[in-house]
Amino acid sequence: MEVSYAKVFSQTKKLTLLFIEDDENFKKETNEIFKELFCKVDLAENAEIGLEKYLSHYQKQDKYYDIVITDINLPQKNGIELIKQIYKINEHQPIIVLSAHNESNYLLELINIKIEQFLIKPLDYNKILEVFFNVSSKILKEDIKENSNFETNLIKLNNDFLWNKKDFVLYHKNKNIKLTKKEILLMQLFIKNGSKISTTQEISDALWNRKTDLKTKSDLKPLISRFRKKIHPITIESVYGLGYKLVF
Repeated sequence: MEVSYAKVFSQTKKLTLLFIEDDENFKKETNEIFKELFCKVDLAENAEIGLEKYLSHYQKQDKYYDIVITDINLPQKNGIELIKQIYKINEHQPIIVLSAHNESNYLLELINIKIEQFLIKPLDYNKILEVFFNVSSKILKEDIKENSNFETNLIKLNNDFLWNKKDFVLYHKNKNIKLTKKEILLMQLFIKNGSKISTTQEISDALWNRKTDLKTKSDLKPLISRFRKKIHPITIESVYGLGYKLVF
């Protein structure tokens, strides 16, 4: 299958790539192609540096590289060992393996650890485009599926607030509002009861263990007060003598 550059670029232009290769000349030449296709390409000359960059990228970006490309023959630690380490960190990481024709003895092991995409040296430009198209297509499909699942779990509240009922996360204008454990339990109860009043007893039972935390039930009013400030301008109504109600 021959795929055009434009078709591939339309899918890869927002993706990130980690390229691990010890042959400096080959890396330089190939990187020129990769830089034309991806929004970010990071390079590493061995497995140790590659793994460091992989972890560092996640720490800085809060997400993994979209694609990792690694040669099999690397100094100190080979590509297969590196791949196994990456899969321990992120079992869903898309990885493309570079291999020479004389390294076919590695292919069975690579297939066994679920590597689906190979690029054989010397690289063929059309084959590069084909492989990138296949891998990026899978990534985009997963993103669409994930976003679809995410949206079905969202409950729209007032004032641009969203509640993810599956992950128990509150968002305001796409920003995650950090909640304590008890605030999450309180939010769950309010959402569950909808327009109904959540009684003081009901809230206490949801937030505190009857056997070990009875004394802390007096902390309900200050907890509600702190929670009001955190989710302002959403209103928590006090219903005298009964309990509270979230107005959303």
